[in-house]
Amino acid sequence: MHFYDFKGYCSMLTDENRLDAYVKALREIITPESIVLDLGAGTGIFSVLACEFGAKKVYSVEVNHLIHLLKDVIKERGYDSKIEIIQKLSTDIDLEEKANVMVSDIHGAFPLFESSIETIIDTRQRLLTDDAILIPRKETIYFALSESESIYKHNVGRYLQKFHGFRIPSAERLVYNQYFSAKDKSERLLTQPGIFAEINHQTNTELSFERLFEWEVIEDGIAHGLRGWFENELSDNNGVTNSIEIENTTYSSPLFPFEREVKVKKGDFVRSYVSAKYENGDYIWSWKTEIFEGNQENKIKAQFNQSQLAAMYLDPKAAIKKSEFFTPTRNETAEIDLLVLNSMDGEMMQGDIADLLVEKFPKVFKTTDEAMDHAFSLSQRYSK
Repeated sequence: MHFYDFKGYCSMLTDENRLDAYVKALREIITPESIVLDLGAGTGIFSVLACEFGAKKVYSVEVNHLIHLLKDVIKERGYDSKIEIIQKLSTDIDLEEKANVMVSDIHGAFPLFESSIETIIDTRQRLLTDDAILIPRKETIYFALSESESIYKHNVGRYLQKFHGFRIPSAERLVYNQYFSAKDKSERLLTQPGIFAEINHQTNTELSFERLFEWEVIEDGIAHGLRGWFENELSDNNGVTNSIEIENTTYSSPLFPFEREVKVKKGDFVRSYVSAKYENGDYIWSWKTEIFEGNQENKIKAQFNQSQLAAMYLDPKAAIKKSEFFTPTRNETAEIDLLVLNSMDGEMMQGDIADLLVEKFPKVFKTTDEAMDHAFSLSQRYSK
């Protein structure tokens, strides 16, 4: 699970396109009968706005401790009876009254970010009324063939060059099989955009997605990879995007590189299979691409088969641990967590647990604050 610091939240708050679009949606949707669930509330800006626009009740759900910055605003605005802060995972809560509006922004470069889609599905099914309005209501992911020379050189070429006369051959596998975030004004799209996924949050139950693209190159150029982006609908004719035309946005901009640049001409044919498979709380991306001269499939210019799986370095010890014959014993991290969990007996205070961690594991926890942070993270997850 990704935790933002205050600087990260400030980046979201200062993204005017994003914030203005959400303000517009909330203003249009909120009524005096609205019971709002602010999912992944962050510092609570959407919770406050919902009250400003007349909401009856707001549940501000956020596991990050920075949600408590909202308390001062609640007091100042007089929303003590309207906003309820719930510092837990949404999957671990129930509501006194189901919400009829949900607002969220819990993704990164794509809506497919960690467990975001699974969380939205669970929230819709358990915590919302059947006729609830979701903000955003729909998100669309696009891909296109990209010419992006400066981005490619900066994010691929520089990591594969020689360093003091030698290079690391195995680094190619790591570099070529990860997407990276970068934009440059010189980037061109060499094909029309293709839709990878249309996610209607009102009805969606899918977690994994895949698509076979077939493109015709629309102008001569050099292909460096596949550019991905999203567009969403917050309300009628209102949404946000991280497409290459948007210069300043808090959302990262993913480019899936090829293993080498490919010179293409107008009329060339491109076939690309892209998949995002959801496993263990996150997405594994794969992209398999073939580029043909004209529409002649017997004249292939390039063929790539790339996946984040290929970039996952597994050392021999980790491989052994996957065996059914491996006999596990607890390591120091397990002993630390076990101490915290056993101390959560309903009698020992969290500060005392932190002191105990410092006493038992002084090499790991140099200060009580460090120990408190660790005890707090486990307490949020496992305490009643």
